[in-house]
Amino acid sequence: MGDDDDQDQQETRDTSKDEALLKEIRDTYRSFKAYWEDARKERSIDLRYLSGDPWEPEDRKARKHSSRPCINQDELNQYVHAQINNLRQNKRGIKVDPWGNGATDKTAEFRQDKIRTIEYRSKAQGVYLKAAQDMYEGSYGFFRIGRKYIQDDPDTTDPHWLDQEIAISPIPNPDSVLYDPNCKEPDWSDARKVFILDPIPRDEFKERYPKAQKTSFSNEDMVTARDWIQDKVVIVAEYWKLIVTISKKSKGKKSRETTSKKVVQYITNGLEILDEIEQPGTEIPIPAMIGLERYREENGGSVKRELYSLPRVARNPQMMIAYLASQEAEEAGMAPKVPVIGYTGQFDTDQEAWENINKEPRTYLQVDPVPDPMNPNQVLPLPQWRQFVPNFQAYEMAIDGKRRAVQAAMGIASLPTAAQRDNEKSGIALERIDTQEAIGSYHFVQGFERAVERAGRIIDSWMPIVYDNEREMWLHKADDTRRKVTANTDQPYLNEKTGRQEHYPIGDEQHDIGISTGPSFESQRQAVSDFLDNLIANLPKMPVPPPAAAKLLAMAIEMKNLGPKGDQMAQIIAPETPDQSGQLQQMQQAAQQQGQVLQAMQGELQKLQLEKAGHVIDNQFKLQIEKMREENSLAIAEVNTKAQALSERLQTFSDMMAQFHDQAHDVALQGQQQQHEAAQADQQRQAAAEQQQIQAQQQQQQPQQPNQGAPQ
Repeated sequence: MGDDDDQDQQETRDTSKDEALLKEIRDTYRSFKAYWEDARKERSIDLRYLSGDPWEPEDRKARKHSSRPCINQDELNQYVHAQINNLRQNKRGIKVDPWGNGATDKTAEFRQDKIRTIEYRSKAQGVYLKAAQDMYEGSYGFFRIGRKYIQDDPDTTDPHWLDQEIAISPIPNPDSVLYDPNCKEPDWSDARKVFILDPIPRDEFKERYPKAQKTSFSNEDMVTARDWIQDKVVIVAEYWKLIVTISKKSKGKKSRETTSKKVVQYITNGLEILDEIEQPGTEIPIPAMIGLERYREENGGSVKRELYSLPRVARNPQMMIAYLASQEAEEAGMAPKVPVIGYTGQFDTDQEAWENINKEPRTYLQVDPVPDPMNPNQVLPLPQWRQFVPNFQAYEMAIDGKRRAVQAAMGIASLPTAAQRDNEKSGIALERIDTQEAIGSYHFVQGFERAVERAGRIIDSWMPIVYDNEREMWLHKADDTRRKVTANTDQPYLNEKTGRQEHYPIGDEQHDIGISTGPSFESQRQAVSDFLDNLIANLPKMPVPPPAAAKLLAMAIEMKNLGPKGDQMAQIIAPETPDQSGQLQQMQQAAQQQGQVLQAMQGELQKLQLEKAGHVIDNQFKLQIEKMREENSLAIAEVNTKAQALSERLQTFSDMMAQFHDQAHDVALQGQQQQHEAAQADQQRQAAAEQQQIQAQQQQQQPQQPNQGAPQ
């Protein structure tokens, strides 16, 4: 319940002032319990729905009594799980920046690494996600910041056996927390009073608190603390209180009011103070994770705070789905189990075939004719096949409509199908799909981030108090590597591994605390992999010297995480050189000792160089001239060869063009000749037609001659 260092109860305690405090505790508890009663009831209903039972107890009892179906078709959990798993994939980190009072980038980096180490040792991601699940499912969740001893053995000779470290712990049951209803900050960091309740059996209370003044309780005690002492259970609570003291300070002619804050944790059963522990920091170390918060005016003008879970307003459409699914099942149960009805004696002859009518296919069935008792000359009608068509299609359409209502109420788009995800292969595309799904409920993500940011702020304020002596500590870095440092040394010390002077004082430096949100693991890994592939492909084109290119290639191979073989490849490409910064001073001393010898040798070398320089230059010049001549000859020959080949190709192209020109000219002449001949033929045909027309006109104009054989 309390911190490990404060579990032992005080040997002696002045109880004369406790009565007023106990009355305050009992009154405050009763007030807080009444204020949060409705929120707890709504959370209980939310959990009932998420447990697959949306039915009210009365409705379920009535349906079971009538043997009617009472089932549920859950549509809520898939969306709640999707949001929580999105937080699992996109982990949030506490970010520390320098602000004032001597803070630097180095102190901020140290604080951030230390907070990350505390989270790692406390398995804080699981703690955060448990509170987030409580928030999504029931509108609120909590966790706590505390302290614990590093050494568990009290008989150890280690001088650091009293050293403590900061730890992050879960609060499994969010209903065990009663928060100050007067807090106004979005993260509830301004709370002045908070209860954490722990109901324990009365027999166990005697074992856990043997030094309590009362281990058995009278009727009067049960009346005085009726909310605390019950027949079989005793409520033991942590009562966290922020004590604020206001004072006035003056400086010259100006003055202002200042406040000092102190956090005290009381352990009580409502009848006595079992323990009192003063805690570090200036705010109660119980971060609250709150989803959607609204203030609604009730009848009478009072304003009520309401907390909403993710499925809160989706309960009604989920209830309708349960009704429709139950009605569909009930109607399916009404289908006749005997599909054929006939008169007695009609099935005797072919009885086996009729009994297996729903199992074996047959080409025909025989029926025995049975005389009609009312009219013996007629037989009774043939057996009837009972037709039954349930309204399954209508029910499924109605359920689908309520399913969309659930999604709308939760502010979530429909989840993508497996085919849609297969079409979007990249991690970035999948992250966009997840973002589209979650954007309508992002206020819950903001509640998550506020609580984690507040945890970082509390831990940062505790560090100078908890880590107040010189000690060695491991730091967990962002790249999952670790480094060992010594904090709070009087003077900087030499790190033998790096050869650097290091100093890590933990003082009253002031830092800004925030939240860093990176891309999801899959998207980040895909983006890094694509970048490394692009880097390796373009490395030969980059303006870097070969040694630097080798180092870049080795780093890219290491970042690819190819395993031991990949590390060996990187070592072969760019071998690591030991850090020689620690040997720098010795090398400088050796260089100074050799300086005089080098100066003496430089004179002799200068003479020899002057004597031989002329010969060397002549030889080098001759060799260079000869080499240039050879290179020029080869270049000229190559140019001539290429020019000759080009000339031959140009001549061939010219010949081909001339040939094409002649062929085109012949084709054009032939076309003109054909056009001329066609024109002449047209003129001849036109002239012949005109001649025929003239002859016809002449024949019509000549007088008709008399017939010589006719009588005069």
